[in-house]
Amino acid sequence: MRKYFVLLWLLCPVAVLTYHFNYGQAELARELARERLVHIRELEQAKEPDWDLILGEYDKVAAQLPPNDHPRARHQVRLAKAKARLEMLDVAGTLTDLTQLLSESAAASGEDAPTTRAIRETQGKAFYYATSLLRSSGATEDEWRPFAERTRQIFRYLAEHQDETALAEYEQRVEKEFQKSVRTHLSQ
Repeated sequence: MRKYFVLLWLLCPVAVLTYHFNYGQAELARELARERLVHIRELEQAKEPDWDLILGEYDKVAAQLPPNDHPRARHQVRLAKAKARLEMLDVAGTLTDLTQLLSESAAASGEDAPTTRAIRETQGKAFYYATSLLRSSGATEDEWRPFAERTRQIFRYLAEHQDETALAEYEQRVEKEFQKSVRTHLSQ
């Protein structure tokens, strides 16, 4: 019996080292990414956020995540980065990123996963922004109508997969956020 306890005692450092160099490094990377995300949230809550700095920080978070981590974590970081780009009114680049991200997330997590749904909501918001920007800049109906139609399709899809009152509230919230972003950009 004593031999077993000695053997167990001698194997403890092996187990600790194995955990440290395998799972421990991934946990450390996740913790550092979490700390950076807390810092990014503070930057976003500032009175006048520096969106270029925030985009750079999101790139650093994506680089810090362990390579074998679940793709959902990377999708969430890319979604947050797309939201930051949308705040900068980089609608064209955001739409491109969100379209690719939506297909990747739907393939990895499914069509009704929370991350995929959030990506789809942000994509609808981006199409709404594009429509509003084109209309306010004097574009013809032929130019802004496809964006408006795509916005309608996304909102309809979201409405079919949730209750009706939530859709109306969401559309009002998107419109208010857009007006706030435009006012902020015009005042700068």
